[in-house]
Amino acid sequence: MDVAKYAALFISESREHLQAMNQLLLAWEREPQATAPVEGLFRAIHSIKGMAATMGFTPLADLAHRGENLLDAVRAGKFAVKTEHFELLFRTVDALEAGVAASAAGKPLPREGDALVKALDAAVRRGGKGGEAGEGGKRGGRKISGKGGKEAVEDQAEPSTPDPRPSATGPLLDIRVVIHPGAMLKGARALLALRKAEAIGEVSRVRPQAGEFEREDFDGKVAFRLRTSAAPAEVDAAIRSAGDVASVGIDLASDEQVVDASALRQIRIDLGRLDALMKLAGELVVARNRLLDLARDAGDPELIQLGERISRLVGAVQGEVLEARLTPVREVFERFPRVARDLARDLGKQVRLELEGGEIELDRAVLDEIADPLVHLVRNAIDHGIELPRDRARAGKPAEGLVRLTALREKNSVAIRISDDGRGIDRSRILGKAKAEGLVDLGATTLTDEQLLRVLSRSGFSTAAVVSDVSGRGVGVDVVMTRIRSLGGSVELESNPGHGTTFVLRVPLTLAIVRSMLVQVGAERYVVPLTYVSETLEFTSLPATSLGQREALMVRDRAVPITHLATLFGTEGAVDGQRRRPVVLLQVGERRGALVVDALLGQQEIVVEPFEAPVGMPGWFGGATILPDGTPALILDAAALV
Repeated sequence: MDVAKYAALFISESREHLQAMNQLLLAWEREPQATAPVEGLFRAIHSIKGMAATMGFTPLADLAHRGENLLDAVRAGKFAVKTEHFELLFRTVDALEAGVAASAAGKPLPREGDALVKALDAAVRRGGKGGEAGEGGKRGGRKISGKGGKEAVEDQAEPSTPDPRPSATGPLLDIRVVIHPGAMLKGARALLALRKAEAIGEVSRVRPQAGEFEREDFDGKVAFRLRTSAAPAEVDAAIRSAGDVASVGIDLASDEQVVDASALRQIRIDLGRLDALMKLAGELVVARNRLLDLARDAGDPELIQLGERISRLVGAVQGEVLEARLTPVREVFERFPRVARDLARDLGKQVRLELEGGEIELDRAVLDEIADPLVHLVRNAIDHGIELPRDRARAGKPAEGLVRLTALREKNSVAIRISDDGRGIDRSRILGKAKAEGLVDLGATTLTDEQLLRVLSRSGFSTAAVVSDVSGRGVGVDVVMTRIRSLGGSVELESNPGHGTTFVLRVPLTLAIVRSMLVQVGAERYVVPLTYVSETLEFTSLPATSLGQREALMVRDRAVPITHLATLFGTEGAVDGQRRRPVVLLQVGERRGALVVDALLGQQEIVVEPFEAPVGMPGWFGGATILPDGTPALILDAAALV
């Protein structure tokens, strides 16, 4: 039994506590007189200390213990919290986060750890009578010991563990151990309890099996048989020395079977396994589509019926895998309050960040991809958008600026809005820079929101006079646009001078399997994701008009610009003004566009394949897929075409 198998669980649990600590610190900093955040912080850092001690990560447990001492002194009223204490605690959270990853990887703590320990001890000593708490390493009847490089959290009231005696003689005992309900890493504690028992005898008939200790619903109850010559009191003391043991039951063994743990309800699954399942589900979808085509071509009713049954089963498997991958966007959102706080302090600004729609779910892969674009936009909102307090006062605004991050479900996509109430984008300055770089016509007098976004997203474009750690390198909006478009999503911009700027990112729920419409242009077939298909029409049934320099259709009293895909793709003979042709009406946010195609070939689910676009390939292709007959087809990028 190897405690190292709990490393992934340790990292996951610790990160949850660290995220909570960041949020609690931010809340406490806003209201220094509040007591609830202090109690929550103390519980979180105490849990991290206990888990680190259980895993044997002595330096990490010690660092957490020093932070715990500072919090304990504050909550005991030994001194009032000051700005320096908040800064110290934020540094502690950062150091613990780095230490968790380092310890789990078998590496030493970053150098910041030693200096931080000294700073935490000094802060406690400066608090007056609470100073001894930082040096003695004792608090609340518990101590951290690290002899021989081994870490243990021990209760001082408990007797020490008896010397190991590898004897297999003596009576056979039935042992029932219950780990404390509030303990972190119950499985690791149960494992340590078994180790303590093995040190004084022979363990057998363990229920549940040790491998089940890792499961999320493990309730901390374990039963086993122990043959030992040790007295019951010694057995009890040995098992309790594992720590966080609520009770130990000891009886002479009977012929009754040891009771199994309750049925499982939840387990933790590595994301890599979900990725593999998604890939297999995608291959099943491709095979299913091919099977249904062959069955229809064969005309065999029994084969068709079997194909339809397999189709339903594959659809159910696909749905379950997709559901298992969905993750609330709050997992990304929750990192931004700390980002906003630190950046605002560096820039001398006052910023309040509001989060909405954290319960909205996205595929884990999509969520991972949008994290960096959101960081860019939140940082840009604070750096470029929100004014300094004195400038806001002159403009009649409150000193504290507002940045709002919102998620909203829209059909088969999710819209994420990043808005601020700052100065807005200086269009005249952008226009002048764009003219100088030849990005717009020299006769242009203003930029629409759409033109503004197009200019800002040009690679390397920047109006910052000074390059800093925050901005001025011309990578922000460019990175956002590139990443979101690569996901099959879109970016929109709205900016009002003096009132703020809003970016809207629209992304699909999942990347792997997409419900799509198959269209034909000339001899080729193309795929249009249904997420952006509003409706289908007929070209000759609608009155034609113009919109600027473009041909347009009137759809319910609204002019919609037309794109003839045959002309765009250079397909000869496909455009015939007299022939009735289908129109696919696209809608991306508030923008609409009409694609004129040669034929609609129906709807089907497609698997998006990895796609490396050749150099010089037009931007209106967003990926590729394999059709049921085994031939490849390109996926059209709706946002680019609109």
